[in-house]
Amino acid sequence: MLFMTLRTRISILIGVLIVMSLGVMLFGLSTLSDYNRMMADYGRASENAYMGERLNRLISSAVMESRGIYHSRSKDETRMFASRLDRDLEDIEVVLAEWRSKGTADRDVGLDGLERRARHFVEVRRRLSEVAVAQGPAAAEAIGLADRPERIIFQDDIDRVVTATRQSLEAATARAEAYRRERAVSFLAVALVWILVTAGLTFWIVQHFIMREIERARVADENRERLLDELMESNTELERFAHVASHDMQEPVRMVNIFSQMVAEDYKDRLDEKGRRYLGIISTSASRMHVMVQDLLRYSRLKHEPLEVTAVDLDDLLVHVRANLGQKIADTDARIESEALPKVSGNPVQLQRLLENLIGNAMTYQPEGQAPIITVSAVEAEGRWQVCVTDNGIGIAPADGEKIFEAFRRLHTWDTYKGTGLGLTICRKIVERHGGRIWVEPAPGQGARFYFTLGKVPETTVSAAAAA
Repeated sequence: MLFMTLRTRISILIGVLIVMSLGVMLFGLSTLSDYNRMMADYGRASENAYMGERLNRLISSAVMESRGIYHSRSKDETRMFASRLDRDLEDIEVVLAEWRSKGTADRDVGLDGLERRARHFVEVRRRLSEVAVAQGPAAAEAIGLADRPERIIFQDDIDRVVTATRQSLEAATARAEAYRRERAVSFLAVALVWILVTAGLTFWIVQHFIMREIERARVADENRERLLDELMESNTELERFAHVASHDMQEPVRMVNIFSQMVAEDYKDRLDEKGRRYLGIISTSASRMHVMVQDLLRYSRLKHEPLEVTAVDLDDLLVHVRANLGQKIADTDARIESEALPKVSGNPVQLQRLLENLIGNAMTYQPEGQAPIITVSAVEAEGRWQVCVTDNGIGIAPADGEKIFEAFRRLHTWDTYKGTGLGLTICRKIVERHGGRIWVEPAPGQGARFYFTLGKVPETTVSAAAAA
């Protein structure tokens, strides 16, 4: 259980909640079925009570109409009561037929026996009505008196049915009310249990799993911060070591270079060909070491020297670059072209070093005997200036597009093309310090296109310069 993932644990919780929800649904369906059955019983009892009351009222009305016939004083009055009696008798037959068709009274009321006595009552009263109209009230009353015992029994049956249907309705009502209260309590209990279990499971997973994951994430963050601090401290120590080492190495390298030149001048007549060759190797190696030490110092200073940003005119900056690289431009017969370059926000010293490195590399990495043609241009892109340095040199293979920016990464030997492997690393560091990025579009044998982005001069600076 301890090794389950957080997703597995949450899945288990969801599964438990689904099972509980299904249980609640089944309980609800069972309750609904019981409720429907209860309402059917209640409906049957209500229907029986209603039909019994209707039948009782009609029979009472028929008895009253019969008595009206007995005491009528004229033929018209006799016909009137006889007509009313006939309507009541027809209604009694309708009620009996309707009660029978509903099928609710057979089981609870015993409609068969009641129906036989009711039909006998209808037949007698109908004959009584006919006799009253034909022979007069006295003859009709004789029929009524003759049937009086049967009518009394029938009335007792009616009273019993009415009482039974009322009691049945009251019992059904009481059961429905009790069932409603019972189910209400059950629903509250089930809902309370569901809420408590859900809350308990949620608290359990939060307490035991999510909080544990949060704690693990916190510990991981602390470890990561500690490792980052250690890494930064280590990098700082390495940079300090590189700075101190390269600074301390300058003097010995300079002395080796000076004394090798003195030996070459003062003792050249005493050295044979092999000695002069060895001395040349020493001098060349010392010069190479001097260049590498200078690049190391430049690289180590980049992180520590303050980045004082101002508005830099790239056209003016390119003039200084041409001046600093004047000897190399003359030696290689290079041509440096530029379009109208913008003003950018940056440090002029570092940006000059950036352009000197890129243009110097463009003049270095050329096919033998070819005059370098270098173009510097700039376009606006995504709210920044995108500067491009294009050359007609040997180009760069696509696979080396990222490698060339790594420290001490050289794609060629020293004898083929001079370099320390730090020039482009310094370029990337300068661009990154200015919040931009640098990249190259490789094209082997077709020259190279180096791009880098620099920020625009803020409007306030431009306005202040214009006002001055």
